[in-house]
Amino acid sequence: MRKSLIIILIGILSMGLFSFLKKEKKTESNTNSAILGMVLLEDPNSFDLKGTVSELKTKWKLKVNDNDADDKTAVLVIGEYNVAIANIPAAIPEGEVERTVEYNYFWENGIEETSKHKGHIVLSIMNAGKNPVQENLLYSKIASAVMNNSKAIGIYIGGRTLVLKKDFYQGNVEMMSEEDLPLYNWIYFGLRKENGKQSVYTYGLADFGKMEMEIVESKNSIEELNEMMFNLAHYVVAYNVTLKDGETIGLSAQQKLKISESKGKFLEGKTLKIEY
Repeated sequence: MRKSLIIILIGILSMGLFSFLKKEKKTESNTNSAILGMVLLEDPNSFDLKGTVSELKTKWKLKVNDNDADDKTAVLVIGEYNVAIANIPAAIPEGEVERTVEYNYFWENGIEETSKHKGHIVLSIMNAGKNPVQENLLYSKIASAVMNNSKAIGIYIGGRTLVLKKDFYQGNVEMMSEEDLPLYNWIYFGLRKENGKQSVYTYGLADFGKMEMEIVESKNSIEELNEMMFNLAHYVVAYNVTLKDGETIGLSAQQKLKISESKGKFLEGKTLKIEY
């Protein structure tokens, strides 16, 4: 079973699912059949699987079958999901993490800190795709437990252009609920300044079956745009709302922001433009 797991994981990696350069292709709604990320390790020999499983059982009250598992490779069965874990005693090659962390404004000194990782844990819910919100909540619990039971620096979710510091990720997990989703752990919010105007876009909504959204060339501040887009994305994901071209949306009864569907400004493919 473990040999098969290793072959599967190597195959996933060789397909380039983590490549930042390919991110623009995934803008249309498309729930994935796997959730995939890498926990960055300062010490590649620090992972404690038993501690991880114990935390999942005691803190999160999950039923975990860990019969086929050790500190190197594991397949955990949690409910109806198969969770693959592979401890790789080597850094992620070609500076991929360091390039991606440049775009993650929540991690100050991210390039310097991520460059210190000496190993990584590939972590995947292999048969996701049924209920994106519940599956991402589960993934957050598993990733959090893995980081708490290893000398982790942070986590890299390349398919969503996310490189997040451990403390930031864990803080969001501690506050999360079905009503308060940890979207900063799940979705990348891109911020741009051009010609005295600000823009923001999402990258990751497609994994929840939703179209990516953009607010383009707004006079509002970056902080206002980020807050608005976070709230809109949270509403869409938490309540499974599908926004459509020609509709309006707002955070109050009085606010009516126009929605239009057109070619993406910062992403290839079509996106929903929010007039704000």
